[in-house]
Amino acid sequence: MRNRKLLLYPLFAFLALAIVFLHYSFEIYSEPKITLNSKYAKKYQPLVSTNEQLFCYAARFETPIIFPTEFNLLVWNLHKGIDKNWEDELDKLSHHTSLALLQEVSTKQNLPQRLATRFPYSLYASAYEFLSHQSGVNILSSYPPESYCVSSEEEPWIQIPKLGISSSYPLANGQSLLVVNLHMVNFEWHPTNYQQQLNEIITVISAHQGPLILAGDFNTWNKSRLALIKAVTHQHQLQEVHYENDVRTRFLTNPLDHVFVRGIEVLQADVIETDSSDHNPLLLKLSVQ
Repeated sequence: MRNRKLLLYPLFAFLALAIVFLHYSFEIYSEPKITLNSKYAKKYQPLVSTNEQLFCYAARFETPIIFPTEFNLLVWNLHKGIDKNWEDELDKLSHHTSLALLQEVSTKQNLPQRLATRFPYSLYASAYEFLSHQSGVNILSSYPPESYCVSSEEEPWIQIPKLGISSSYPLANGQSLLVVNLHMVNFEWHPTNYQQQLNEIITVISAHQGPLILAGDFNTWNKSRLALIKAVTHQHQLQEVHYENDVRTRFLTNPLDHVFVRGIEVLQADVIETDSSDHNPLLLKLSVQ
């Protein structure tokens, strides 16, 4: 018995050290931390929202900067940049791209500065930091948004919120293009929090009448999650983009990453096989109708 106790002491000491390490190296924010890298950043003012998990901002431009009707879109979960050659792959994929919707982006990757020439406008939101580095979702754009929103929903087991961000861009015809980038709740068998996160996004989508892109890592690893997404997209007249070379990252045979569009023609859609992340990126050429 005495020897057994002696063996347990190092285990308890290790667990205590691990708890102390996590306590001082890990921080979950009470509200999402939002960073807009833009020369117009001071123009954006907060909007009143009835949803406590939704944070929205808008700016007034004397002369709106018009978003093009034809553009390339990149959608990719970057896996925090822990895989080899992600920089070269991102540089190649984002060439001649006007919009990049990225998930699991670490501030350690320094994307706003790394890609400033290509994407002078960066909207980044994070719900936590670990060892002084944040992880979150990012919309990189060649054009400034006229408004943007950020929403969050806690993972029920690990309590780390998942995020969704949206931004809108003025079009030449007087409408606006709404772009939504999602990283959905993952660690939950019955999709209660998953549905709540969808409800927050529906608030944004329902208020928009023009062209729309809904994309990201939906964590649709079972049929019930897929059914919820299909119900929402059907309700708002969104069509899913399909791929001839459909090598999207899958779990239990179900694809995790999706792009849905409304009022937009898909000119080309490809899935790029890569070892630079645990997700294969989606690269599309789109035209606003």
